[in-house]
Amino acid sequence: MGRFQRDELLTLHHSRPVIGVAFSSDGKRLATASGDKTAKVWDVSSGKELLTLSGHSGSVDAVAFSPDGNRLATASLDKTAKVWDATSGKELLTLRGHSGWVDGVAFSPNGRRLATASSDKTARVWDAFSGEELLTLRGHSEGVTWVAFSPDGKRLATASEDRTVQIYALVLEELLALARQRVTRSLTPDECMRYFQSKTCPALP
Repeated sequence: MGRFQRDELLTLHHSRPVIGVAFSSDGKRLATASGDKTAKVWDVSSGKELLTLSGHSGSVDAVAFSPDGNRLATASLDKTAKVWDATSGKELLTLRGHSGWVDGVAFSPNGRRLATASSDKTARVWDAFSGEELLTLRGHSEGVTWVAFSPDGKRLATASEDRTVQIYALVLEELLALARQRVTRSLTPDECMRYFQSKTCPALP
């Protein structure tokens, strides 16, 4: 039976508790999120600090690299998420809209969308390049603590303090198919919100 090597390779420091970590897809960089209101990017082979990302006014609770490693997203107790250039450290976007802490963040597999989880009981989906809010997903009765895209990017899973996980279809064609299976009449505003996260429903032929 093989044995795992358990030697400590590196120790990386912030001035306050470290709350989140994420590797880049090539494994060469590590991002860390901290209560010191910063995120940092480190060289994994040497432990050298490459970037310190300062801009949040509250604790940074989560970090995520884009699939291509070019951007880094951060989630904060200041009720925002930010997107940064992962090479230069330049702040590219600030995503505002949540009314509570932003606890989790995730890029879609193609890097075009960003999902956020918040204590305001919602998850939101954003255009990761323009910052446009695309969807607000309501359904949990307590704060949403984490979000994850499926490998094909067509679904989003949300984890909540209400002890449930919910899975949402993000592709319009799948939403229409789901609605057709469940109703054979015009949808009510409540059903529009449930299936499409919109008060205006597309036609159901």
